[in-house]
Amino acid sequence: MRKERLVYSLIISFVIFVSCATVGKDFPGRDMVKNIQTGKTTKLEILDMFGAPYRRGIEDGDETWTYVYWKVNLIGSKYSKDLYIHFDKNSIVRSYSYNNNFPGAE
Repeated sequence: MRKERLVYSLIISFVIFVSCATVGKDFPGRDMVKNIQTGKTTKLEILDMFGAPYRRGIEDGDETWTYVYWKVNLIGSKYSKDLYIHFDKNSIVRSYSYNNNFPGAE
């Protein structure tokens, strides 16, 4: 009985140790982001490229879209991929920023 508990405890501990949590959903990376052109790319084109944003907001009266994909595991590794897009009043990209620290990201 004790041996079974020990094995069971070790299995649970291992699962917890290697588990990870994610926020958002993965979205196309640098190869797609490089197609965004400030002053030219439309909101509909962004929607076609990346799908629905994780979050929509307003900044300085203009709409913003945020795409996020974060992955954290219990041993301390933290990776994130973020795309922040600011549209003008005509639904054209005014500015954007992209960050990615996943292994192998360029």
